[in-house]
Amino acid sequence: MGKMIDAAIGRIEAAEGLDRPGYTLGKAISRTGQVAGRPSKRLANALHGRPYGHPIHPIAVTVPVGTWTLAFGLDLLAAVGLLRDRGASRAADLALKAGAAGAAVAIATGLADWQHLNGRDRRVGLVHGTVNTAALGLNLLSVALRGRGRVAAGRWASGAAFAVMGVGGYLGGHLVYRRRAAVDHADRSPEPREFKPVLPLSELRDKVPHRVGVWDEAARQEIGIVLVKQGGRVHAMGARCSHAGGPLDQGWVLDGTLVCPWHGSRYDLATGQPASGPSTCPQPRYVARVQDGTVEVKREQEPGDHVVTSDTLAGRPRHGIGDGVPHRTATEVLGEHHEMLRRLFGRTLALPGDTAQRHELMRTLAAELDIHEAIEDAIFYPAVQAVSEDVDIAYAEHGVLADLLAATVKFPLGSAEFEEHLRALHASFLHHAGSEERSMFVEAGRLSDGELRALGHKLETMLDNERTSRFRRAFRELKISLLEGV
Repeated sequence: MGKMIDAAIGRIEAAEGLDRPGYTLGKAISRTGQVAGRPSKRLANALHGRPYGHPIHPIAVTVPVGTWTLAFGLDLLAAVGLLRDRGASRAADLALKAGAAGAAVAIATGLADWQHLNGRDRRVGLVHGTVNTAALGLNLLSVALRGRGRVAAGRWASGAAFAVMGVGGYLGGHLVYRRRAAVDHADRSPEPREFKPVLPLSELRDKVPHRVGVWDEAARQEIGIVLVKQGGRVHAMGARCSHAGGPLDQGWVLDGTLVCPWHGSRYDLATGQPASGPSTCPQPRYVARVQDGTVEVKREQEPGDHVVTSDTLAGRPRHGIGDGVPHRTATEVLGEHHEMLRRLFGRTLALPGDTAQRHELMRTLAAELDIHEAIEDAIFYPAVQAVSEDVDIAYAEHGVLADLLAATVKFPLGSAEFEEHLRALHASFLHHAGSEERSMFVEAGRLSDGELRALGHKLETMLDNERTSRFRRAFRELKISLLEGV
């Protein structure tokens, strides 16, 4: 089914015959705006959602989708005899009318965004809009038929509209989730976290954008930054336009803004905020300074970002027991547990077939994996959150491990499916343990020795409790038994 849908959408994307009507409609919209002047520009910004900070179209479409779905549901219940109240019929009529009004807003906002699409996206967008306009037409027909007393015919029309709306909605989802239309295209790398020299000031010309690059080791890619010197000050923002990825370093300065050469979005040099659409999303900002004739930049981290910098480390409160207390550190405790799990995997993989010894090893392995997840989630990850950016990924990897373990124990021991899943579980664990040891354990060293030893003591205590508590052992054995039996 998925392949058939992809093939159908692929034919739309390749349909060059849609280009002429698409660009004709786009020019008609833009020409109208040019003639209207500034009022049209303000209206366009409002339709894009620039004052709101997000595109308006996805919000606007919820009105016709919700109300027309309600009308379809009421009609369906009435058709099968579950609703005989006239109030339900009036509610369906009202829902259709409200949806039609919402659809008008959705069409206006959609056209405002669509005119800035190109190529394959424009073709899909044109069909998406045409299909949804057909759904609106069918629902208006349904309203008219119901008004003349032809309720049954009206229900058929709105039912057809509901099906057509589903097709249009799928195409809209394809534009956003596959083609990435109307999503943020800017590079949101946290680099550079500290001031980094990027360019001699003498190479910057007044009001002429200049691109420099910084390396993001985690992403393994260069992040582009555009520098603009104006009025004795150097401004810096992301070089990749958030609207559609256009090269801002190839744009121009106009009235204190940097203009994208692709679609004309304008960004305030001082703040990175969009001064004019179609963009609604601010650009990544960098603090720029001049030291000894060299421009240095540092990423201005955004609200909500979890990024470890010298500033965040300096402001972190320190807790824990004194240095030198004779407890192992958290990384030593967890590293030892990693090694024990590696040995358990090795022994389980080395034993062939379905034997009692292998079954016991597999149960021990499952229990220790569950314990490992529990002690890291409860103690280690919250403690290193302030000094490591890897915690969110580590939580996600725990989820992958848990899913693979649940799938593995369902298969008969020694079966081909069990062996394949066990190898996948082993690979997942090796990746998880290795990434923690290479990165998170190193970053945990930013904690004091006393903090690490206090954490190690807590981990050892919880580890011992997980293994010796009768309640915890019984609960874990029940969970594993349930997984094996499902």
